[in-house]
Amino acid sequence: MGNMKTMAMAATAAGIIKEQEYRDAIFSSAGQAVHVAYMIMAQDAQQDAPLRKALMRIMEAAGSLAEPQREWLEQLRGSASKRVNFAGLSPLEVRAQCALIVHAVAHKLPRTEMWALQAKYGHTDVEDAAGVRRYAFSAERIAAIKGLSDWMAPSFPAIQPFALDCMVGKLYANHKRIEISFRELAKSFGGNHMTYARGFEKIKQRLHELELVALDRLEPYLREQGVVGEIFL
Repeated sequence: MGNMKTMAMAATAAGIIKEQEYRDAIFSSAGQAVHVAYMIMAQDAQQDAPLRKALMRIMEAAGSLAEPQREWLEQLRGSASKRVNFAGLSPLEVRAQCALIVHAVAHKLPRTEMWALQAKYGHTDVEDAAGVRRYAFSAERIAAIKGLSDWMAPSFPAIQPFALDCMVGKLYANHKRIEISFRELAKSFGGNHMTYARGFEKIKQRLHELELVALDRLEPYLREQGVVGEIFL
């Protein structure tokens, strides 16, 4: 009887320790952490209210949001979230945690997995010239897309290397002005547009699987650093 009571107390204590350990975690998953970290690091460092307002504008301008993104936006507006927890942190402290996450992507993963996350979450440059807004992949995203294209090239011998670059870029294009159609690919590189469409689906599946592997590999490290864990509100 005494042993059972001792075991129960130990289990309760373990639960308390676990809750304490993760109470200050900011994110509930590696995927959420990486997505938000790249979004924040793409912005200039700002102080409290300006940073919060800038992040809200980014999320609101994104249009259709997945459930984790909607929860984060609601927390920025002042509501509690079960997925993202910025409680008690200044914007600069949040930014420091996000810098740790971006650094982990660059230094804790094999190159192909790093490229998969950088290509998906990296920054899109915006430039206003003569009243016209122009969009382009950042240098980091271009390097990641090129790396992934070269890595997959042996699996797509019938597709020209630059066409494959464009197909990988199409997958990660987050604005219509930097996207290329299958018909444009066929016109530029020859062949039937459906050939590129079928190849694109294979590329999409393969890179999605690579992204999941990267996040699975990254999550234990982010939990160890305390930025990912159970969020107790």
